[in-house]
Amino acid sequence: MMIFFRKWTIWLGFLLLPPTAFCQAPSQSVTPAVPSASPAVPVSLPIVDQIKKTVVFLQTDCRVVASDGSTGFSHYAGTSFLLSVTDPRMPDGFFEYLVTNRHVAQPGIENGKSCDVAGYLMRGDTKTAGPTGSYSTIEPIPVSALHWSFSTDASVDLAITPIGLNVDKLDVVFLPSSLLLGQDEVEKNHVVEGDSVLFTGLFVQIVGQNHSEPIVREGKIAMMPREQIPTTLNSLGDVYLVDSHVFGGNSGSPMFIDLAGMRGGSITTGVNYRVFGVVSGYVREDINLTLQPVAAYAGTVAANSGIAMVVPAQKVLDIINSQELQKQRDDVIKAQSVQHASPTSSASPR
Repeated sequence: MMIFFRKWTIWLGFLLLPPTAFCQAPSQSVTPAVPSASPAVPVSLPIVDQIKKTVVFLQTDCRVVASDGSTGFSHYAGTSFLLSVTDPRMPDGFFEYLVTNRHVAQPGIENGKSCDVAGYLMRGDTKTAGPTGSYSTIEPIPVSALHWSFSTDASVDLAITPIGLNVDKLDVVFLPSSLLLGQDEVEKNHVVEGDSVLFTGLFVQIVGQNHSEPIVREGKIAMMPREQIPTTLNSLGDVYLVDSHVFGGNSGSPMFIDLAGMRGGSITTGVNYRVFGVVSGYVREDINLTLQPVAAYAGTVAANSGIAMVVPAQKVLDIINSQELQKQRDDVIKAQSVQHASPTSSASPR
């Protein structure tokens, strides 16, 4: 069951923006209609600082009609992360995407029907401080600007959309899709229960005032089921279980695993972080397998077993490599070719 979440809008509006800002059109830092090139990863930063810069907070606003016919809104908060897909046909070689859970992009879908989404708010940090000294910025995004793609498998709690960000303004890092740990690499690297993982995402208790403050938490793989189990979309599917306490706001958080160390009889030194999967919910502590999506946060969290449900990174790869997204990328390239083609020859007569 999805939980209504209202605090985030109040906190962000009070701390960073006047109330009217939530009704403004998107600023120039967000142009989701056309993907752009991926910025270079600042390798001088510590790995955890890089990981934190890949996430942005996402609020989904749902239109609600009361019994008297009046209209109000419910708000759901979660995490999303930025992903780049290499394509040499692009001027700078990349397409950009925003990745989150489907129940974050479409609250209510876990019960079979999405709410009436009215719009989104995306929160991240800027590279320079604004007039009030704050680095944090909130960008309203209309529904029409995000073109979500989902898995053809109804159990997969993922949503992916092309997004173009002004990387000259925003202090963000895009994860290369090559860091997604596919199933073949899970087997090749002997990833098993007991391996250490960490994730970063929205911590609703401390969102941050002058900066967005993603929290970083760690845990260990608890189970890699060899059979399908119920997912957060209430369908049987392939998921991982992790011994890590997740709760409201963590939905959509990228989870990482360090493949360095002793694996397959050999030792790798240094660090080798890869994307293990995407946090989608937790298993409740009762007799039956009860799942709680964690896109939102209520005042209390009851019966959390401490076992998180994680969508495998392979499922992200499946959507990225799907015919639907491949066609979208092809269409962008074709449109650019038409735009740049001259209707007549520009050569001078000889």
